[in-house]
Amino acid sequence: MKIKLLSILAALLFAYSAQAACTVTTGCGTFEFPEATSLRVSQSSVNGVTTVIIRDQDGNVLQVLENCPGRVSVSCSSTGGGDVDICDIIPDHLKPIFGCE
Repeated sequence: MKIKLLSILAALLFAYSAQAACTVTTGCGTFEFPEATSLRVSQSSVNGVTTVIIRDQDGNVLQVLENCPGRVSVSCSSTGGGDVDICDIIPDHLKPIFGCE
């Protein structure tokens, strides 16, 4: 039972620590959004002025770029790691086992 509980806890810790990071490359440069899990990018041109709007997975505008002609590419990938303290996610009754106070 203890091994099963620790296996479940390890799986939860891995899922909690996995993050996503997205990168947008435009004619104006490359922009990184480490907290985004996915991005939606729209590009429009009005009277010769090109505007790029970058939104996150929730539809929030992260960045607006003006006068950015050319192609736009988006890349999102999972990254491991992150600053995760096991003491923050385990139940109180298990904290002594892991040396948490």
